[in-house]
Amino acid sequence: MIKSRILSSVCEEIELNSREDSRSDAAVALEHGKKQAKVKKRRSEIRNGLTQRQRAFILEKLVGQNDKNAALSAGYSLSVAENTKQRIWKPSVRQEFERLSTELSKQILSQKML
Repeated sequence: MIKSRILSSVCEEIELNSREDSRSDAAVALEHGKKQAKVKKRRSEIRNGLTQRQRAFILEKLVGQNDKNAALSAGYSLSVAENTKQRIWKPSVRQEFERLSTELSKQILSQKML
């Protein structure tokens, strides 16, 4: 899955570089810069394991929202929000949720003991 995304990014880059058009050099450079920023952001998300929406979903769940409302708050579409078990709850998302949930529980317990 990650390889296909990277391959897709490379193909888009090759297409952008090989396309001949009559736009000015400045316009081409601006578009290229935007494309590079988008690719860099996506690669960063892939390296970190979770997308920004997945992180937002987890945080919404930690504050007590149900799956559908957490997905909608995180920016997912209604169709995805209605199918969170298949679409969002991937093993990496569940693992991060459990890790943060455990960490949060420990913090709450330590504060109660003070």
